[in-house]
Amino acid sequence: PRVAWAQDWVPPNIGWESEQAAYRCYWGQFDFFGKKRAELIYPIMKAGESYHGELEWGIDALHVNETCGLGGITLYVNGKPHPVYSPGGKGAIVWSKKLIEETKDVVAIELLAEHVGPEDAPYTVRFKCSALANRKDSPIQVTMEGGNPNDTIEVGLGIRKLPQELFAVDKEAGILANWGIQEPAIGWIGLGVVYPKAMVVRTAELPNEHQVIVRAENGKPVNYCIQGTWLKGRRFDRCPTLSNWVGDLKETAKIAGLD
Repeated sequence: PRVAWAQDWVPPNIGWESEQAAYRCYWGQFDFFGKKRAELIYPIMKAGESYHGELEWGIDALHVNETCGLGGITLYVNGKPHPVYSPGGKGAIVWSKKLIEETKDVVAIELLAEHVGPEDAPYTVRFKCSALANRKDSPIQVTMEGGNPNDTIEVGLGIRKLPQELFAVDKEAGILANWGIQEPAIGWIGLGVVYPKAMVVRTAELPNEHQVIVRAENGKPVNYCIQGTWLKGRRFDRCPTLSNWVGDLKETAKIAGLD
């Protein structure tokens, strides 16, 4: 197998990975692990093991704190924001998760968020998160169901701000990205979202997040990709910049068909 998945090694985690990159989600907050080499790490991770320091295989490369992390979303209903994540598991949203596909080259999990948005007409938000062999990104498909048929809905795709960062929105390529340092133990990282540029409505700056907001329709999926990189895990020395990282994400956009 060149893909793997795991859940509940630290409840309520669920993770999915290719040999190139590992992602996880808990309460709607998206995260990634930095790898030192191309290998599957979920089969060898140990319950209770701390990965906040560097291990033989790599490190937890992003601390999401109170944010959406890497590619979490906010649902906008008639212009009002409703974050689809629950730091610490607090709030009205009810979460569930499961495996929905597994082959030697593809793995996909489903994350379900119920009771999202207005109390009188709530939404169910369904994420399908995939890992594909030899891919460094993770394709995400998110679908909103329920609510009021007269609602205007939009989806804010976000990345958390880093204490020290350079940031870019490439509207022609459909890329939201930053490059910087969150803490010295982790070092330099890059966060990126590749989004369907034809569906963009606007961008937004929140206190702890950068967002690009796209149009959405009830029952119709919105497709995008998330990608993270950990500089210390790269095999050869170099001094990449934000523009280099955006270049990597442009290649992802071409592969994903979102360019």
